[in-house]
Amino acid sequence: MPRIAFFFGISIYMYLDDHGVPHCHAIYGDYGGSFSLESGDLLAGQMPPVQMKKIKQFIQNNQDELMEKWNELSG
Repeated sequence: MPRIAFFFGISIYMYLDDHGVPHCHAIYGDYGGSFSLESGDLLAGQMPPVQMKKIKQFIQNNQDELMEKWNELSG
């Protein structure tokens, strides 16, 4: 599971054998969640509101690169 980004204590991962809608996983302390690469919305898990906003902004600012990485890792 390569870590693809780290900012403000938040780690962003993509798993090599993940399936389903394009998404990434975020970990912040004891919190973890998966986020849509299309909308940046939380799909599953929990994340404090401030960090959720930072993750969504990161996804929106890097959407093209994240989708390329998703396509590379998923197939």
